[in-house]
Order: sequence, then structure tokens, then C-alpha cells
Amino acid sequence: MQITDELVRRAKSAAGNAWWEGQDPVLRQVLDERNEKQNLRLARFGLWAAAITYVSFGFSDIYLLPDVGSLVFLFRIGLAIVVLSLLETGIWLRLPLKAIQAFSAMAILASAFGWLFISITSSERQLAAEYTIFGTIFILATNLFFNFRFSLAAASSSIVTAGCIYATTSMIDVDFKTKFIHVLFFTTSLTFSLYLAWRLSHERYHTFVNSLQAQIQEQVAIEKGRQLKKIAETDPLTGMLNRRALSQEFFALKRSELALGKHIGVILIDVDFFKRYNDSLGHDIGDECLIRLSQCFQETACAYHGVAGRYGGEEFLLLCSVRDKEELATVAKALCDAVEALKISHPDRPDKRDIITISAGATMTETEGAMELSVLLQQADRALYASKFASRATFTIYDPEAVHMHASRQNLALLLSEAVERELVSLVYQPIKDAQTGKLLGHETLMRLRDFDGTPIHPPVFIPAAEQTGAIVELGNWAIEQALTDLCVEDNDTFVTVNVSAVQLKTPGFPLKVAEILSSLGVQPHRLALEVTEGIDIYMEVEAHRNIENLKRLGVQIWLDDFGTGFAGLAWLNRFRFDAVKIDRSFLVECQSEQGLSLLEDMVRMLKHQKFTVLVEGVETGEQRALLKQLGVDLMQGYHLGMPAPIEKVERRKARGRG
Repeated sequence: MQITDELVRRAKSAAGNAWWEGQDPVLRQVLDERNEKQNLRLARFGLWAAAITYVSFGFSDIYLLPDVGSLVFLFRIGLAIVVLSLLETGIWLRLPLKAIQAFSAMAILASAFGWLFISITSSERQLAAEYTIFGTIFILATNLFFNFRFSLAAASSSIVTAGCIYATTSMIDVDFKTKFIHVLFFTTSLTFSLYLAWRLSHERYHTFVNSLQAQIQEQVAIEKGRQLKKIAETDPLTGMLNRRALSQEFFALKRSELALGKHIGVILIDVDFFKRYNDSLGHDIGDECLIRLSQCFQETACAYHGVAGRYGGEEFLLLCSVRDKEELATVAKALCDAVEALKISHPDRPDKRDIITISAGATMTETEGAMELSVLLQQADRALYASKFASRATFTIYDPEAVHMHASRQNLALLLSEAVERELVSLVYQPIKDAQTGKLLGHETLMRLRDFDGTPIHPPVFIPAAEQTGAIVELGNWAIEQALTDLCVEDNDTFVTVNVSAVQLKTPGFPLKVAEILSSLGVQPHRLALEVTEGIDIYMEVEAHRNIENLKRLGVQIWLDDFGTGFAGLAWLNRFRFDAVKIDRSFLVECQSEQGLSLLEDMVRMLKHQKFTVLVEGVETGEQRALLKQLGVDLMQGYHLGMPAPIEKVERRKARGRG
């Protein structure tokens, strides 16, 4: 049944009607159509049961009215055979329900009048008159046993009643009182059965209206759910898939394409000099440009049986199945060519090209290599950055040993050396909340970097370069001081966490530097937590171990980040006594399966047993949040609880929370 706006309007109106206002004809027709098969089965079963019962009563005729009983009995058998034969023929011909019910009503009339008018010819007048009271069976049958429409039931039962009254008053020679009693009995039976038939019809109709209302509400809820899901998975500007939806598409491709022996290609796209384009022409024109590009990317993705989405800002992502790197290069080149073919004018490019172009970085899953989207995105990001340093308006296939990768790192090293001085580096903060109460307890610090022209450079690209060049020491110290200044100097209620690298932890004097920063700002050491990523190269480093112990003696918290993804596993928990352990977001994603949920439960149970404070990352839905509360997790963070934001937005959030 298709629920239309007209049906919704009628159902809403009918739900408020009083009993005497009648039934909506359209809704009544819908009810009849919905119950047609059920009513057809009921009519068939009812008529068969009535025929068998009707024939069985023939023995009563023979016993009570012996002079005409045999004739009545033969009539009963003959009529039953004819009626059932015609019934089965009508069903075989697939006659509509109305025709079957009309035939059933006529059959009841024929059986009633045939029996009645033969019986009253008996010489046993008084007995025949008393025997006519069984005519009420036919009255009740039409009203109560066949689920007829009320109009049909009322008409047929009234005709039977009239026939019985006529027979007893005009054709049987009995006294007036007997006639009066029969008339009163038949009219009372008719009235009673009609009332019951009307009530049943009324109740069926209003039950249907109420169920229709519930169905409408359910459909509205489902539609709202679809809309919310679409909103949650759609970029509002371009209408493309967003980052969350792209992750789901990757998992779907991973299940299907890898099973077929294919690879998944990941192409990260960035619009060249888009900040200049926005600054020159305005954000409205910039939005129009992104919309045109999104259509281009979707068409290209469709041509290569892939999916495309907006990854953020002027970045886009394309996922597709490929056989090898040559096919991946074909798709990446097609993207670059398709954008140039649009010939969107760019008035302020420093390289003197006058149209919009894109740079792309591409990688793919390998049988013996990366299979997770996060790792593939890091590889694509590095390849994209190589494209930007090469010449832009081109693509690069990820190859860690390629010369252009080294060239891009050299250029990045120069940028990193000047990042703090030229204010190219900044911090954003993601809230950390109590998993049981939802109270804000602290923030994680995340570093951001922009190129000299304002183009964002992602952490998977610049962090490894900073570690290789040693720039991470200066950047790390700056991040600790800036985060404490932003969040802990004037606010005594929350803590801040900062990620530290292996290079920092192996640097002599690192704890002393942290102590100087805390002392100069007047911040209590326990309000700073340094996050150590599981698997970084410090496990057997004596200096790193000594620095961690000194930091803990100082009062600084030491957290283990990304637990479950490194090579050391439980060995890390034995070697270092961490204040908190952060379970990687991938374990929460895998909770959709029973096995994944069991694994997360076991990890939380084990960590809680060891008296660790447990934090789970990557909370993106209310269901995940409720699950973590149920599991007894201590802390949580994720996009559902708050996106990473600069200090200005963090302060506004806190102000709203106090308000």
C-alpha cells in the first residue's frame, strides 16, 4: 500500500471523527483491498462450513418433520453441492471479493428460504412454527460469520428476517400470541445481530485507521531517518559523499573488490591555488567552482566504476577498483584532464596559468602492504604533496623510494624550519569527555601546518618530515607551551594532552624543558598529559625510558595512544606505567560485527582490570557513545562529541556550556 499525501490527510481526518459521522469511502476501499485475500479465504471457509452444517441439520428435519423432512434433506444436499461448485468456480475464475461475498449472501438467502418454505408445508403446524426460530441462524450468519460489508450484511439479514416473519404470520395457522412472539424474537435477533455487525465493522475500520496512522508515523520516522542519514553522509555544498560516507564506501569496496582479486585505488585531489581563487573572486564564486568540480569528479568516478566525495575544504577523494598502478595512473590522469577541459578561469595564479587545475596523489591497496584507509590516505597525501612541489596540475603515484618524494621532503624541511617564526603552524583542540556523565574534562592538541601560499599540509606528511629533520623538537616544545597557554593558564578545571614523538622522548633534557614551561606558566604538572603512540621506536631506548620516568616524577601524565595498532602490545603496558590508555578508533568501527564488539569488550575489561584509565577514540554516533558508557569506559572523544577547533571556537563552546 502506497501512502500518499491524500491518504495521510484522510487518515488524520478520520481519526478525529465521531462514530456517527460514518466511514471515509476511500479509506474503506483501501481497507477492503488490504484485507481482500483474508476476506476471500474467510468467505470460502465460511461457506464450506455453513454447507456442511446446513446438510447436517437435515437429520433434525427428518426427526422433527417426518412428512417433509426427506424432501428438505434432499434440498439441503442439492443446494450445498450447487453452491460449493459455483463458489469454487468463481474462485478459480478469480472473481473479485465483492462478487464472492454477494454470491455467499445469495446462497444464505436461498438456503434459508428453501428450508423455511418447505418446512412450513408440514402437517405439524405448531411444530413447524416453533421450528422456524432456527431462521435466526441465517440472520446471525450473514451479520457475524462472513465479514460482509455492513450494507450487504444488513440487507441480506433483513430479507431473511422478513421472510421468517412472513412465513410465521401468513403461512402457518397458529394463534396470535405465537405469531407475536415469533415477530418479536426475529426482530430482536435482527436488531441485536445488526448492532454487533455494525460494531465489528466500526471497530475493524477504526483499528485500520489507527494502524494506518501508526504506519504513517513509522514511514515518516523512516523517511526522517533516511534524510538524517543522507545529511550525515552528504557534503552540504556539493551534495557529494562526505568523509564519513567515503570511509563506509571504502569498507564496502574492501569486502567486494579484494575478494575478486582487485586492488582499491585511492586518489586524493587538491584544487591548485584555491585560496587565491577565493580571495580574488569571493567565496560565492569559489563555492560555484567547487560545485562544478564536484560534478566533474563524480562523472569521472562513474566512468571508472568508482565513487567520489569531498574530503574537506578544496580536497576531494576518489575510490575505485583497479588492476594495477597503470590503471590507477589512467584514472588519475583522467581526473586532471577533465578539470582542465572545464577551462574555469583563475585570475590570480602565481605560475601564470589562467585556469583551474588540480594536483592529485594516488595509491592503492597491496597484497603485502597497506590495506587500511588511514594508511592509504597518508600515502596519497604524501604523493599529493609531491605533486604540488613538482609543478602542480599533475598527479603522482605513491612510491616511497621515488626521487620526487625526496625532493618534496627537502622543500618541506625548509618550510618546517621557518614554520614557528612565520606563524605557519597552528593548533586545534578536540574535546575529551567523561564517558559516564558527558562532562568536558580536557582537550587533545592537534598540530596544523600551512604552506607558504596557505595550502594546508596534513600531519601524515609533515610530521614524519619534522622527525627526520629534527624540527619536531622545536615544534613539539612550541605546541606544549601554546596548548598550556591556551587552555590551562586561566582555566583550572581541565587538562590538555599533547602528542610527543620518539625524537622528543630520546632528546636529553626534554623533561627539564617541560618543567621550565610549566613553571613559567604557573600550571600544575598533572594538567599536562603527553601522548606516546604505541609502536614508536623507543621501546628499548634507555634515554626515552629515563625521560618518561622523570616526566612522571615531575607529575606530568603519560598516556599511551593508539593502543592495539602497534607491534609491542601488552609489552608496553608492562614496561611503562601509563596514566591512561587510548584505544584506537578502528576497534570502535569494527563493533558493528559481533566479533569486533567482543574484542573491544575484552580490551576494555583487561585494561580496567589492570587499573588503567581507558579512553576510546572515534566516537561518531550516539549509539557508539551509549555503548562505551555501557562498557564502563572512562573517557571518550570523537566527532560526535566535538570536532577539532582553534582556541577561539573552544572558548565559545566553553562559554555556551557555562551559559
